[in-house]
Amino acid sequence: MNLSNISEVFKKLEQPKALNNIFYQEKGKSISYSQLLKEINKLHVVFQNEGLKKGDKVILSTTNDYYTALFFLSFLKYGIVTVFLDPEVQNERATSIIQKAKVIGFVMDENLFTTRNIDLKSTSFQLKIKKESQKKGKLFNRLLKNKKTTTLNVDFTFPGLLESINTIPRQLEPILKSDVAYVLFTSGTTADPKGVIINHENLFTHLQTLSKTYGLNENARILNILMLYHADGCIQGPLLALYNQATWLRPFTFDLAKIGDLFNSIYKHRTTHFITVPTILSFMEKFKEDYEDSFQTDDFKYIISVASKLEEKLWIDFENSFKTQIINVYGLTETVAGSFFCTINPPCKKGTIGLPIDCEAKIVKENGAIAVENEEGVLWLKGKHIFVGYLNNLEATNDILIDGWLNTGDIVIKDNDGFYKIVGRIKNTINAGGINIYPEQVTEMINTNPKVLESICIGVPDETFGEKLVAAITIRSNEYIEKIELIEFLRSLLEQNQIPKDFFFFSELPKGISGKIQKNKVLQLIKSQKTEESGKSKQENYQTVIKKCASEAFSIAIDKIVMSDTPNSLEGWDSMGHLIFITNLEKHFNIQFSTAEMMTINSLLSSERIIIKKTSGN
Repeated sequence: MNLSNISEVFKKLEQPKALNNIFYQEKGKSISYSQLLKEINKLHVVFQNEGLKKGDKVILSTTNDYYTALFFLSFLKYGIVTVFLDPEVQNERATSIIQKAKVIGFVMDENLFTTRNIDLKSTSFQLKIKKESQKKGKLFNRLLKNKKTTTLNVDFTFPGLLESINTIPRQLEPILKSDVAYVLFTSGTTADPKGVIINHENLFTHLQTLSKTYGLNENARILNILMLYHADGCIQGPLLALYNQATWLRPFTFDLAKIGDLFNSIYKHRTTHFITVPTILSFMEKFKEDYEDSFQTDDFKYIISVASKLEEKLWIDFENSFKTQIINVYGLTETVAGSFFCTINPPCKKGTIGLPIDCEAKIVKENGAIAVENEEGVLWLKGKHIFVGYLNNLEATNDILIDGWLNTGDIVIKDNDGFYKIVGRIKNTINAGGINIYPEQVTEMINTNPKVLESICIGVPDETFGEKLVAAITIRSNEYIEKIELIEFLRSLLEQNQIPKDFFFFSELPKGISGKIQKNKVLQLIKSQKTEESGKSKQENYQTVIKKCASEAFSIAIDKIVMSDTPNSLEGWDSMGHLIFITNLEKHFNIQFSTAEMMTINSLLSSERIIIKKTSGN
């Protein structure tokens, strides 16, 4: 597929053959391209009647996956700039993003207008998304007939308003390569978030690369259940499907309880491409029992691993277990989605990020010289898919983007065969299971606690998620705070995945001459403290150790945990927490759970029964 802009994509979709294709499929629901185009056209009537124009920035924030895709694609075709705002993000960061973006309107779930204290007088366009369908239409008819005297401060809601639209939109303005397509806020502190600007040339240049590399066409059925408010969810899900007139499969949101459904989805939905992250692959490898033949279907082609580092061992183990192949992708939000690909057909080298496709790469050493083979340096990228810059932040843009070259912040080497491998990172970003966490943001929130003197958040290696975030903290004199008290404090300020997995308390944190906290020395202190604590579990009874493992996994105080607790009674006992809990138990008791045993652990008592049986040899 070699379509160079959004107009060509939709022109292709208007052909009779494409109209009959299925765009979106979830449990019990299918949306054809014909239906999608009808709804997009109706939305364009709404936009035109409300005076929206090309280049306007609008916040998009809804938990409904199809609506997220529908509005994003509608905005792209119309020329509106989508500003993605995760509906799950905490209010303080959401407010900061809204202020930074300077949008002219909002399309959000109805409840978010209240919880985020949106000033309805400050913007010209507000569209509320109802969770449940209600009878609507009369009010919107009045809005259309009496536009001059009726403003959007009068409530009108989606999707009901579409029922009242029976006209076609006027001709749209042409979309230029330089027009901004969307903004994704990915980094920075809560007070100063960074919004990545992607224009239409960046986007469609890269969609060509992705489609070519993955071997996509109109017969592709792309299973992608990643979060839509991250690039790999929204770009490599609905948009990649649209670009190829293919089908986007999203039967459910991932949950450990649905691991069997995930395996079954490959055959049931005739999946051809499965786009996922290493953490989910790790889940699948761990729960593979009786599912080893899941990818042996006539339709299935490739697993595509994105968002975070795919460890060589997991890569080899997974392919051996399931007799299938993985495409490993390296990219950043600043590169739309990818840049390096370790593809199915040779050349391919496990444990590497492969080779650059449709872009240039160079490795720059600390002294500014270009590295040769097997020399470490910072990876720089150049290509038409490289982002425009950070929204309203010229200083941050100039720090990372120089003469068209993007400083990725990743330290790499190029081996004798020309393959690139990541060996470190200079930028302070933690990638935990495909989720980017920005330590400065978490540190900022910890330091707002009146009992905390200073702190620093850093990443440490983790077998399950690649990395995990930990915090080193100094408490003010004459103050005392427990780990659980700090966690409860942070719950209202941060998302669950941003809360550090471990907290370490010290009388002081080591600093350099400039007064800056020295991360390497903090890591040494943490390592020493963990060494002192190791081995204690051997002297503890089963229930004490199980509670300790649960406390660490779910971020709950031990004294608040009872052995009858289940996922319904312990906050934090979700899919990720369950995997951490299982892993902790295996480490503490030096055992290995089978898939069936892992799935039957639905309370602390059930875990105790299984552990006793395994350790006693019965």
